[in-house]
Amino acid sequence: MSDCPFCRIGQGEIDDDLVAYRTKNAFVIPTLMQRENNPGHTLVLPVSHVSSLHEAPRDLLHEVFDVVARVTTAVKHAYRAVGSTIVQNNEAPGQVIHHLHVSVIPRFGGDRFRVPDPELCEAPRDVRLVRAAALRRALELEV
Repeated sequence: MSDCPFCRIGQGEIDDDLVAYRTKNAFVIPTLMQRENNPGHTLVLPVSHVSSLHEAPRDLLHEVFDVVARVTTAVKHAYRAVGSTIVQNNEAPGQVIHHLHVSVIPRFGGDRFRVPDPELCEAPRDVRLVRAAALRRALELEV
């Protein structure tokens, strides 16, 4: 799907420097929209275009959630998080891009986490590059 930015990233057409980890069928990037109190919000996505969770083949779901599990450990090391919250919106109201993705949100003591978060804001590219590099290093340590 050429107009889907996640497909273009997954295929390596754009923003390859933001990819923190890649398997044959999944990839990991810091999300554009970040919470100030939860730095390092990360997305795990399939490379192929799948619109929703219920449309994904089981083997793809297994691979995506295997990567999610690895990222939950890595965010603790990369960002010194206490833990993480996993969120997957499936055709949610207000969702702009319909490409399956799972959010891994680092959690910190006193972070006042809430959904929706009215203070969610766009993270500059340089910030996302630093976060992708930190996560990449943490994921490499796990191998």
